[in-house]
Amino acid sequence: MDNKNIFASNLKKYMELNGRSRNDISNALGISYFTITDWVNGKKYPRMDKVEMLANYFGIQKSDLIEDTGQKNSPEEPKLSEGEKMLLDLFRRVPNEQQQLVLQMIRVALGSQE
Repeated sequence: MDNKNIFASNLKKYMELNGRSRNDISNALGISYFTITDWVNGKKYPRMDKVEMLANYFGIQKSDLIEDTGQKNSPEEPKLSEGEKMLLDLFRRVPNEQQQLVLQMIRVALGSQE
C-alpha cells in the first residue's frame, strides 16, 4: 500500500471512530472540503503541517495518520453509536476548563442511580 492509501485508510478510521465528517473537519480546520475528499480517496497526500493539524484535531500522534498500523492484524475498534457520537460532540464543545465539571456531574448522576 502506498503512502496516500495508508494515510487515507488511517484518516477514514479516525473520522469514523470520532464520528466526524469531511464537512466537520473542513469547518473546524479551515481546509477545503475538496482537499479532504482527495485525502480520503487517496488521490493526494497532505503537507506535514496539515497532518499535524489533523493529529491535533483527533488527539492522536502524526504517526497514527501516516504509518501503516497493520490494521488487518489488529482487533477492530468498537464503533460508536449515534448517541455516543452526539455525546462526544457535545463534550468537545464544552470549554476545556469546564470538562472536568461535566464529568463530575455525570459521575454524581450515575452514583445516585446505582
